[in-house]
Amino acid sequence: MSRPSAWTDATERGSLAALSSIRWFYARFGRRASVGLLTPIVAYFFVTGRTVRRASMDYLRTLWATPRGRTALGGPPTWRHAFRHLHEFAESLLDRMIVWSGDVERICIEPQGREHLLELVRQGRGGILLGSHLGTYDMMRLLSGQSGIVVNVLMFTRHTARINAFFERLHPGLGVRLISFEPGSISTAFEVKAAIERGEFVGMMGDRVWESERDRSVSVPFLGRHARFPLGPFLLQAVLGCPLLLTVCVRTGPGRYVASAQPFVPAGVVPRRDRAKHAEELARRYAAALEDWCVQAPYQWFNFFDFWRDDAEA
Repeated sequence: MSRPSAWTDATERGSLAALSSIRWFYARFGRRASVGLLTPIVAYFFVTGRTVRRASMDYLRTLWATPRGRTALGGPPTWRHAFRHLHEFAESLLDRMIVWSGDVERICIEPQGREHLLELVRQGRGGILLGSHLGTYDMMRLLSGQSGIVVNVLMFTRHTARINAFFERLHPGLGVRLISFEPGSISTAFEVKAAIERGEFVGMMGDRVWESERDRSVSVPFLGRHARFPLGPFLLQAVLGCPLLLTVCVRTGPGRYVASAQPFVPAGVVPRRDRAKHAEELARRYAAALEDWCVQAPYQWFNFFDFWRDDAEA
């Protein structure tokens, strides 16, 4: 990274050959053996990934400093905790691979709040599904496919080209509709608007700030420190007047997940003069909700960069 907080400058590590080897191993020996294979792989990236290792420890120490975080972690963070953090990330990628391979029966997902999505579908209305880098969004994709819900995912793909190509190669055409996002792109906003007007849903993340969008972000309390969160998703909701649901999908056991979709903002256009205040208040609520999930699944927040650095520099 050119600077610790510039997550958009991060590059992929690993290769398609390594991913294909893991896929071959899984096809012959199953999920349990594949999880065991992840340990030496994670050890390599743990030893050689100084930036990721330090970012993980910073997050875990920040979580530990909160009363609920101490209960969640059970002890002061050590390198063992950081290793587990990376291993959780690797296991989530393995389960993504299993889903994209078509072995959906090996993954069990418990839906929570699906009735809210189905009611909007019944009404022919779309909305925004606001997620985060906690858990995995691919399980939400699987659940939406099983429910007949059309989901478009707004995604910055420049720094994940290899792994996205790998998943697409496993099962061409299986993925959700992707809306490729580039900072400052007007066409992206029109695509989002068109999808929601068709009665579809647009999934986007709310826990990373673009350098070009720092003027549309706000510093709010998060895990006992101040961190910067984007206002874009909330300003978009205010302009479009569509409902916004908070979504998350976390692993609760081997091949087992809970997928939650809960109403966060009701439908309704916000007057222009009130939009800034509206968005800032929603950003605070979102940060508080994300904090709750970090306590529930402390090793599944996968923002491996210096998350609090941006606010300190500002």
